[in-house]
Amino acid sequence: MAEIDDANGGDGGRGHVRRADSGGPVDSRVSPQPVDDVDRPATFTLMAPGWYPPEGLVSQAYGLCFTATGLVVLVATDDGFWNLPGGQIESGERPVEALVREVAEEACARVTEYGYLACQHVWDPQAPAGPTSHYQTRWWARVTLDPWRPRHETVFRRLVPPELVVDTLSWRRKEIVSCLLDQALAALARERGS
Repeated sequence: MAEIDDANGGDGGRGHVRRADSGGPVDSRVSPQPVDDVDRPATFTLMAPGWYPPEGLVSQAYGLCFTATGLVVLVATDDGFWNLPGGQIESGERPVEALVREVAEEACARVTEYGYLACQHVWDPQAPAGPTSHYQTRWWARVTLDPWRPRHETVFRRLVPPELVVDTLSWRRKEIVSCLLDQALAALARERGS
């Protein structure tokens, strides 16, 4: 991918940071966000709704998962970090297959319907291992809950109304998930209307 100058600096005023061109149309409602959980310059850029990256560059699939009553399924690890169900794509797996598998493993739920929302581009030029530029897909899904029998890294499951999702998630920055939630609710409303 080509690199471009970040006109806003992004490095505390020490000069220009080089970052990757995200490779496609970006969502203009959200500016690129720093990746807070690494101690190096890295950013998330939300791509335009519906734009799909080359599948070989996709590293993750996470979903806003809705029950039949309209509640959203969130999961947490034993440290109490609340997140959307999802995770890394395994070798030979398509992103939607990873979503279905991860929701079953982490949320003890079965995906019955799904739709692609968007992806975020991750630019991590100093990544010690792995790609410096990749995409994380985000989906909406309808799910049927199975009995809660956690077998993997998640140890808690919580069902929350859509208006509490953003506040409940443990993410430091909420702009991207707010946009994704709006897109998911709009997609579900369209699907109900058809």
